[in-house]
Amino acid sequence: LGRYDEARAALEEASERGGSTDPRVQTSLGVLALRTGDVASADATLRAARPLWGKRPPAAAWFHYAALAAALAGDLDRSAALLGEGIGIHGHAAPLFNNLAVAQERRGSLQEASVTVERGLHEDSSVAQLHKNMGDYLYRNAQYDEALDAYTRAIKINPAMGDDVYMKLGNIRYKRQERDEAVKCWERALELDPENQIVRTNLDAVRKVMR
Repeated sequence: LGRYDEARAALEEASERGGSTDPRVQTSLGVLALRTGDVASADATLRAARPLWGKRPPAAAWFHYAALAAALAGDLDRSAALLGEGIGIHGHAAPLFNNLAVAQERRGSLQEASVTVERGLHEDSSVAQLHKNMGDYLYRNAQYDEALDAYTRAIKINPAMGDDVYMKLGNIRYKRQERDEAVKCWERALELDPENQIVRTNLDAVRKVMR
């Protein structure tokens, strides 16, 4: 935590020199608290930073971190409200759409989350997580061909997306009788997470069939 302590000291010094009324300094202090796991302090600091923006709209980053702090504090409704407000101000900030979709999903509004992801992709199709989330919604609805396309777009943007996307790609390939491709996907998933026992079981089973 050495570098975080140094960063906190620098920000606190800036705050004492007049940065206590600078929303950017206070937002940075909130972000630092989040990164060190102090959710309560982060939430309080980011909420206190809001009025410091005055008549100016808060930056997209403030909405992002304030909503994240609210979600981690267990207040998904406030998190979703902040993200919705942020999107209204920063309509091209695709990460806000992604985070809103996650909040909506956690509240059980899957259809609403899917629509939000579509809106985010319309604004910026270069965000890998949006493609991955869309793939997840399609996968749950057994729209496997469409999910395959979405996941493929996600890993094209970010090949290290995570083991979950490669596991599901492998599952889809296997359903399509594309066993060699399924094996490649599952092997990649294990490279990213060697502890994924579901993938390991899938691989063992398909290799026995292919012998």
